Amino acid sequence: MSQLIHPTEADVLGLETGLEALRTSSEFPGPVEGVADHESYDHLALIYESQAEQFATAIPYIRKGLERGERCVYIADENDTEEILEALRDGDVDVDEALESGALVMYTAQDSYLRNGDFDPDDMIAFLADIIDEAAAEYEGLRITGEMTWVFGDDPPLEELIEYEGKLNQLLPNANGIALCQYNREQFSAEILRDIIKTHPHLVYDNTVCQNFYYTPPEEFFGPDQPDREIDRMMGTLLDRTEARTELQEHREHLQRQNEITGDPDSSFEEKLDDLFELGCERFGLELGAMARVDPDEDWFEIEYVSDDHDHFTPGVELPLSETYCTAATEIKATESVSDPRKDGYDDITIYSEYGIRTYLGTYMEIDGGTDRTFFFVSSEQRDEPFTDEERTFHRLMGQWVTYQLEQDKQEHHQQTLYTIAADPDRSFEEKLQAMFDLGCERLDLELGGLARIDPATDSFEVEAVSDDHEHLAPGAQAPLSETYCRSVVDGEPTAGITAPERDGFGNSVAYEEFGVETYLGTRIELENEPDRTFFFVSSDSRDREFSDAERTFHHLMSQWVTYELEREQRERALEASNERLEQFAYAASHDLQEPLRMVTSYLKLLEDRYDDTLDSDGEEFLAYAVDGADRMREMIDGLLEYSRVETRGDPFEPMELETVFEDVLADLQLQIDESEAEITVAELPRIQGDASQLRQVFQNLLSNAITYSGDEPPRVYVDATKRGREWVISVRDDGIGIDPEDQDRVFTVFDRLHSREEYDGTGIGLALCERIVERHGGEIWVESEPGEGATFSLTLPVAA
Repeated sequence: MSQLIHPTEADVLGLETGLEALRTSSEFPGPVEGVADHESYDHLALIYESQAEQFATAIPYIRKGLERGERCVYIADENDTEEILEALRDGDVDVDEALESGALVMYTAQDSYLRNGDFDPDDMIAFLADIIDEAAAEYEGLRITGEMTWVFGDDPPLEELIEYEGKLNQLLPNANGIALCQYNREQFSAEILRDIIKTHPHLVYDNTVCQNFYYTPPEEFFGPDQPDREIDRMMGTLLDRTEARTELQEHREHLQRQNEITGDPDSSFEEKLDDLFELGCERFGLELGAMARVDPDEDWFEIEYVSDDHDHFTPGVELPLSETYCTAATEIKATESVSDPRKDGYDDITIYSEYGIRTYLGTYMEIDGGTDRTFFFVSSEQRDEPFTDEERTFHRLMGQWVTYQLEQDKQEHHQQTLYTIAADPDRSFEEKLQAMFDLGCERLDLELGGLARIDPATDSFEVEAVSDDHEHLAPGAQAPLSETYCRSVVDGEPTAGITAPERDGFGNSVAYEEFGVETYLGTRIELENEPDRTFFFVSSDSRDREFSDAERTFHHLMSQWVTYELEREQRERALEASNERLEQFAYAASHDLQEPLRMVTSYLKLLEDRYDDTLDSDGEEFLAYAVDGADRMREMIDGLLEYSRVETRGDPFEPMELETVFEDVLADLQLQIDESEAEITVAELPRIQGDASQLRQVFQNLLSNAITYSGDEPPRVYVDATKRGREWVISVRDDGIGIDPEDQDRVFTVFDRLHSREEYDGTGIGLALCERIVERHGGEIWVESEPGEGATFSLTLPVAA
């Protein structure tokens, strides 16, 4: 048996109205339109060239009927009955049950068309009428299909076959039935098929439903005026096709213009919207385009944009949604039109009675992360003809672009707001968290944001912070973790959304039954040496859709910031504890070491005063070494104390002019500059955020080092600044002796020196102190150098708020 071609969906045909069944059938595409002079669309001809093509239509046709509770009749002739039943089984039909229940009835041509030996149109029509009446008593309707190759048995006159097809056109509109006649193109002659085609309002060919321009009512087909009528029909068909080509060309031009408008990189959203309004008014023959904010639950409508001046439609105008035609689009959440307000029941609303609007074409736009909209066109003139499928499709495409653009703008706005909150240096973590809660509730359309500590090992859940008052979720509130939605981020993925609690296994949980939470989106935050957290948003309202990828991504971004802030606080607490221990050590060093050091220095001074005359040259040298060592020890202790107090004893950060800081540094180093004949070149320096006193120490140290390590030539030092994102890079470059790349990390180590004290004086703590100050400012410091080619010390500082 030939391999079957199974369509992807089972929604084939229906019995309420044949035309609508054909239009909504996803299995049989095609712009199905009505046929002149015929009101029935329950009679189709299937033209096929192979068994695969035949079964690709006939099998889902029967399957759909069985699914709908109809009786299905299959008249076999070309194929054996068992072969058809096997094809139905391959098409997921429970054949045995259908046959046993009577829902599926199999006939042969000898049992039906030729049951009295010869074919008689009236006898066959009576046979079908009885079958329809019998089906109507027990089933939703009758669905029949017959293989027509039996015609070649006794070769009945063509007129009888055409007469039968014509009478079938009269029987079906008044009965709850639908018929599909199957014709094999390989067996019927072209002449016969031509006449068969003329008797069927619609054809199914190559799995596509085709409107039959050549349909001829029986009275015309057999009448004396057939040639004249056929000529008229042929000429009408040519005219229809010419008009269709013209309309298609205009449609393509409008689509091209739409693409040019929406793809213009130099136009703003408002400019593109105006151009789309102009294009739509031209395409639909309407007067005005507009977009409105809507809320069906609150019966609210507010004009946002209009294409032109209007007495009533102006931005900001509010109305009950039910008093506008947009209620038609919002009810179906799709594209809808009103071309006859009286007939459609809209002649008692404000838009009709006060605004004088008589025609409407609009699309409902559900905006992810924002207020829903309607995008529509209206006119004060009533339209004679309903809007075509092509017009509705074109309008829907425009609405899709507007929806996408609004969602993109909203997402960008929310992300920019998120970044602004996260980067605000003047807000505490608690203030930023509250702002994040507010932003998340708006973006996700949920009621409450929260942060909770969780411990899966002990099944514990404790609320740490919430965005608003709540009867059950308040700071300090506790519950078993297993009774909350937050268990979903422990059992499965780190981020989880719950929109159907009973379906997702939370129907008996405390969160659902007692707290009344219907919707949840949360993320697990794992921390070292601290309890894990969940960052979440909840609502007592149910949600009719899952969270979108964009919503989950935005929640993930917020969760990343919360994770970063919690880890930063953890690091700051650890650093604060470390600084406290360091300061305690430095205090002990300054207190416990300074006292014996002062004693050593005092007695050395006493030795020098009393026995200076009795000491020989070696004694004087030894005494000088001792005094020098004591002085250096004091300097190192003072430096260590200063190093330990960078974090705890610094001034608050504030905006400042770096130019002023350098002026103070140059004044302090003026003597060293004069003695060394140094040339200091300072470019224009920026306004930054920091501690002026500490930064003065940094740049005094860097400039002093540049002068000290200049070599034999007079020092030449260059200071400049370059902006990099939200920070400044300040560089101090000299032409001195340079630093070997292998030693460049050592220069920032406490008490580590690259030169002997005989070569260069110092304690070895200056650059380490600079690094600690820069790190306090959230920056970094580094050096680039080669021996003999000078050195460039660079550091980053934040831009002033």
